[in-house]
Amino acid sequence: MFPRILISPTSRQQSFLLFLPLSFLPLRLGMTAITARTKSTQGRYVSQARTEPDKQKSHGSDTYFGFTPFPYDATLEAVTKTRATLAPNSTLWALHFDSGIPWKEALADAPFPARFQKEWDDQARAIPKDHVVYLGLAPLDKDRKSLAPATGEQERVPMPDELKTAALDDTSVQKAYLNYARRAVRQFHPRFLNLGIEAGELMSRDRKRWPQFERLYASVRTALKHEFPEMQIGISFGLGDLRAVSEAKAARSLIESSDYVGLSFYPHASDFDEKFGAPPYRGTKPWREPLAWIRAYTTKPIAICETGFTSQDIDISQFKLKMQGSPEAQADYVGELFATAHRDHYAFVVWFLAIDYDKLYAKMPAGSDTMKLWRNIGLLDGDLHPKPGWKIWRAGVQASHQTRSNSP
Repeated sequence: MFPRILISPTSRQQSFLLFLPLSFLPLRLGMTAITARTKSTQGRYVSQARTEPDKQKSHGSDTYFGFTPFPYDATLEAVTKTRATLAPNSTLWALHFDSGIPWKEALADAPFPARFQKEWDDQARAIPKDHVVYLGLAPLDKDRKSLAPATGEQERVPMPDELKTAALDDTSVQKAYLNYARRAVRQFHPRFLNLGIEAGELMSRDRKRWPQFERLYASVRTALKHEFPEMQIGISFGLGDLRAVSEAKAARSLIESSDYVGLSFYPHASDFDEKFGAPPYRGTKPWREPLAWIRAYTTKPIAICETGFTSQDIDISQFKLKMQGSPEAQADYVGELFATAHRDHYAFVVWFLAIDYDKLYAKMPAGSDTMKLWRNIGLLDGDLHPKPGWKIWRAGVQASHQTRSNSP
């Protein structure tokens, strides 16, 4: 969900949260370890002159807005209320599957394990009939450089022998991932498909493997485009890292072959990024410079695959992190995000959490401090009381509805 965080699960967290859907990755596994990579920022980041977006490919100003159905508590009531809150206040339904792949079955093109298939069936039934679907898949593990772990009837199962030491572009990996992605497309019918959640992070984690991923992506994308020509396909990048000179250059070929450029962006977390070598998001409105940069970098449609802004200050003493937030700053970001999305013809925007998960956080075991990073990015608080940004969001979605209804 967030760049540069590696997940280390604990048995207590897994057993407590096991029933949550697979797409609710951070709370399923718990964030108990941060592994940092320190980089020099000198000369790594480049400014860009503004360019005009490709309006034809981005369908004019028809931007879709939505959330993931991430619940605010580990109860059926919370799951139900979250979905009921999202449906009338969005035009996009976002599904984010980032916790493993049934590699054995995918490689053999065999039926998926019952536990896994039930999860997909439940998620598919919950999609509102009038919503466009964004589907995010992850061939890479949380380190964003290794193959995603194998899953099955249990949360973790052994990796098939054919894939244990396979390169990312190995023919067996290509076959298995294509089978998995194809089945996901047939189940969820997405208009937008992300074939690599934050896969762009691979460039900074293990640059020599980036060409392997490019070949994996090209192979799977080509096959799916042939079968589903109207579906829009891309991957997502951490916006902070994509601004690096070397990474922006290395990513360009893949982005140009894609239908959109996907982004993960949490502008309140500048201090977190700075701790690991990234330049700060400057000013009292820290989203402006990065969003201006990406529009200048490419004419491809922009897709915000996950974003948010905290409504409370964050202090994680364990890692000496301090980040500022307020309801007013959050509302400012929501308003400007809608304006920028329409001006620059974004394909879609996903605000990752609709409701603060204070109640769930209170039940989590010790060592969960990093979960503070997203605990209060919801547009409603933990008791479902709206924050100022919620009114702006609802107005923006309503305007989006009217734009589409007035279109020929």
